[in-house]
Amino acid sequence: MFEQIITLFSAESFFASAITNIDLLAGTVDKYLSGMSNVRIVSYLLMLLAFIVFLFLVIVIYVKSIIAFLKLDNASAGKKNRTLKKEKIENFADDEDDEAEALQREIELEELRRRQIVDQQRELERQEKRRQDILLRKEQERRQQEEKEKEEKEEKQKAQENDNSKNKNFGIDLDWQKGKSETQQNVSIDIMNGEVLHYKQSLKSLPELIGLVIDMIARKVDDLKIAQTVMYRNQGQASEDEIIQTISEVKNFLALAAQGRFNEIRTGNNLPDDASAILHLANGDATYALALMENLMDHKIETAAAMTNGAKKDQIFLETSNMACTFGTLSALFDTRLATGSFELAIELHPQNVNAWNRAADLYNKAGSYNQAMKTYQHVLDIADEEIHAQQVANANKMLSQFYYEQGNNLQAAKLYNASKLYYDSLGINRRLDRQELEIISLIEQKQQQDIQQTIAAILANQDLQYGYAL
Repeated sequence: MFEQIITLFSAESFFASAITNIDLLAGTVDKYLSGMSNVRIVSYLLMLLAFIVFLFLVIVIYVKSIIAFLKLDNASAGKKNRTLKKEKIENFADDEDDEAEALQREIELEELRRRQIVDQQRELERQEKRRQDILLRKEQERRQQEEKEKEEKEEKQKAQENDNSKNKNFGIDLDWQKGKSETQQNVSIDIMNGEVLHYKQSLKSLPELIGLVIDMIARKVDDLKIAQTVMYRNQGQASEDEIIQTISEVKNFLALAAQGRFNEIRTGNNLPDDASAILHLANGDATYALALMENLMDHKIETAAAMTNGAKKDQIFLETSNMACTFGTLSALFDTRLATGSFELAIELHPQNVNAWNRAADLYNKAGSYNQAMKTYQHVLDIADEEIHAQQVANANKMLSQFYYEQGNNLQAAKLYNASKLYYDSLGINRRLDRQELEIISLIEQKQQQDIQQTIAAILANQDLQYGYAL
């Protein structure tokens, strides 16, 4: 529209039209005023006409300038719009590039997570395969051991029959090696030949190893070395935490005996002496030890019940809760139901006893109460201080990883398993023993029964043997 107005009022066409109209007007006026005598009036009229034409020209020029300005403004606005559109297009392209880059990063991270899950799953499968191989090897070794023992028994019976027939026929046996076991003869031959004693590993259950644990404690062997020995002799039948707990609680019972803590409860009670309890425990019978622990716990509970509420009463309950853990760990070697009740008692006496919760979860798991065990392990992680209760946290992580693995949550399972493995690796409990250490263990086991009385005497005389919990 503006262009049509500009074209209509363009300078050339306008002035040509104006001149033609002025000429016509001048001629008309001239004719009209030709008869007039007053020239002055005519001049006024011409001046007025010229002024009107001038105003009209000014108006036209003003309108034209406005139209030109509007046209220029529209052009600049169009240019600005084109610039904004161009910037929007460029920004959109940049946004698309950022989104594509972010999407690529997400794809790479997802691929990395997938590879980690696959690697962790493979690691778990390899561990499971190794565990199956160990179990299979143990079963084969057990069968071989049974066959060997059967053959040795048959050979021993035959040899005894032959000896009896010789005695009947000749009345005397001049064989100076008679009565000497085959093992002792072989040892003598090895020593005579200058060969070192070779220790042959055989599987032993945890209760069968209590005597060895007591012997090593009497020799003041550190707990880690004892744990490594038991792990090697037990061949993975018991978990790391179960072995560590068993060693600690056996040591705690021996410390209570060495400190004379059972003497205060013997009055009026038909209880075994400390030496007999230790002897039976070393031979795989915890009955005497449990009787002493039970009476000591009852005595403490009765003492606390007679007291008013306060810090002293709470302290006695805490001590009794810890003793219930000792009782539970010793009874777990032979009676899991009794042990479970003991750990539940420890929790009732002191609900913040992390060790009691941890051991109760182990027994729930052994009994097949997997949901209850998983909840209890999770409670251990909720209340435990990772620095103070690192052992219990590691055990809970390890056991929970098995639950998550069975549920298909491989990522969480691998995370918890790696956390527990890091702790046990830092302890070095799974380190294999070297040849010299195995030979020493073999010698200790050979003299274990012979020196048992001296071992018990050394324990009861050892005043440095400390109870693991605060008393």
